[in-house]
Amino acid sequence: MRKIISQQEKDKKRKRNQIILGIFLIFIMFGSVISFVLPFNTNTETNQTAERQTISYNGFEFAKQNDFWILNLNDSSFIFKHNPYEIKNLDFEVNPDDFQNKVFGIYSENISAESEIRVNLLQFFGRLNSINLEPKNCEENFIIIKASQNNEIIKKANCIYISGKQEDLVKLTDEFIFRLLGVA
Repeated sequence: MRKIISQQEKDKKRKRNQIILGIFLIFIMFGSVISFVLPFNTNTETNQTAERQTISYNGFEFAKQNDFWILNLNDSSFIFKHNPYEIKNLDFEVNPDDFQNKVFGIYSENISAESEIRVNLLQFFGRLNSINLEPKNCEENFIIIKASQNNEIIKKANCIYISGKQEDLVKLTDEFIFRLLGVA
């Protein structure tokens, strides 16, 4: 059998439970603020060192920040998803003078690879334009990034073709930029 409780006792019990819940929530809120402000991890210096990893490649220094590799070169910062040790070093030649202060169109089937080109080469090229369809000829300057079975970077007339497996397109784009900057 259940005990009969008056309305006054029910209200008193509910108020007590609300006060306990309120104190608990206040404790949680202050605890989270304090844990955010005060570092409790004694290895923070070690963690920061691991996040600031640097490598040297052919005399160029790359620093890792938030899963990206940063190269500071001639007062410009170039950002890469991969460092030069992670690329395959395909056999191709690129002349930086062919690209300086020219307008280039970009056709890409991979948004990450296109972003890699945009972020890095806007500092190098005069201007970059996106195009919706792959160009039929190479009378104008184009960078064409598309998926294919073979990984390759080819220059035909005024076009650079960066093609390969979908998962390798960003690496191939990084390799092209490394060659253009003289890193690889």
